[in-house]
Amino acid sequence: MNKKRLLAAFGVSFVVAMMIGLLSLETVSAQECRLIKIHGKIDPSTVMIEPDTIYVSKGDCVVWFNRVAKEIQVIFEEGKRCVDVTQAPMGFSVNEHSCYVTSWIPFAGTSSLRFMEKGTYNYVIETKGMKNVKAKGQIVVE
Repeated sequence: MNKKRLLAAFGVSFVVAMMIGLLSLETVSAQECRLIKIHGKIDPSTVMIEPDTIYVSKGDCVVWFNRVAKEIQVIFEEGKRCVDVTQAPMGFSVNEHSCYVTSWIPFAGTSSLRFMEKGTYNYVIETKGMKNVKAKGQIVVE
């Protein structure tokens, strides 16, 4: 009986301590991350970007999520400009045109970039094995 009381008291004390700790946390200012879904139909020659134009604030990150049955690639074709205005690339590398391109993103995979300068940035989505199948997207940083 004594063990049960001790255990109950410990449990209540733990819960109260956790609540006090959570209530005393300061609000942390974090940048937003926006999600772009890449969809494909049963016929992989049709690729759709949702949304195809996304509006973000300076400092926000954009995450591309592959929902196509094939591997896809996100390609920025604007030269050095896109490299200079982004940070924290996840899954991106610099291609021969000095701009970002992802490795092949598998189904349910993601890649992301953080945009640090205002402007409009265009990209294309390419489906592996189908170089002529491209969907166009746009990031507008306000």
